[in-house]
Amino acid sequence: MKRASFEKEKGASDFLAYYIHRPLENRIVLHLMNTSITPNQITLITNLLAYIVAALYFFGFLLAGSILSFLVGLIDGVDGKLARAKGQTTKLGKMEHAFDLLYEFTWLISLALFLHRTSGDSLPLILALFSILFISFYRYCYDTFSRTMGVSLDIYGDFERVFRRVAGRRNLYNIHIFIGVLLGVPIYSLMSITVHAGLTAIIYAWRAAKHLHASDIAEKKTKRGF
Repeated sequence: MKRASFEKEKGASDFLAYYIHRPLENRIVLHLMNTSITPNQITLITNLLAYIVAALYFFGFLLAGSILSFLVGLIDGVDGKLARAKGQTTKLGKMEHAFDLLYEFTWLISLALFLHRTSGDSLPLILALFSILFISFYRYCYDTFSRTMGVSLDIYGDFERVFRRVAGRRNLYNIHIFIGVLLGVPIYSLMSITVHAGLTAIIYAWRAAKHLHASDIAEKKTKRGF
């Protein structure tokens, strides 16, 4: 079966998902599509592993949690592709994105709680709070644009097509954590994630507002033309 038959039109977003996860996911799906394994089973496994990551972060096994987070990031894209390959897509399957966001926030909170518990410093909690705030905001801007315009912001313009490779995403936040853990400064991981999420929020809000405003002007001109 051709790749296009089980990939979304917009494809992967960040550079890790696009250049590494995508070809690996496609190979996995090709092996699984003729088996009895279902997309829902993959989703359950993904979420189980995701909360093991959260537990590892909370109890201080940061390197193990960070490495496992990359596996979660890889198999997270398999269920949707497998559903499309098997013709088993459902409206209920859209809820996967909500659960993805839940465990993404759980990772940040678990890491922050461990750092707070071991240092007594409130900074990790503050950073996690702002990261979640920024991520929630840019996700809402992104979703609002998609619902309003009927197309993903990621592929709306040339700038967006380039920016999506480096925009704040869970996959890239995992790299922040991995590097911080390897260097022995995980607090800097939360700092860099907060900055990355904040910049993404600013850019997504700016680009969404710009395109929506341009669409409003175009509609007004069209109406005047009549």
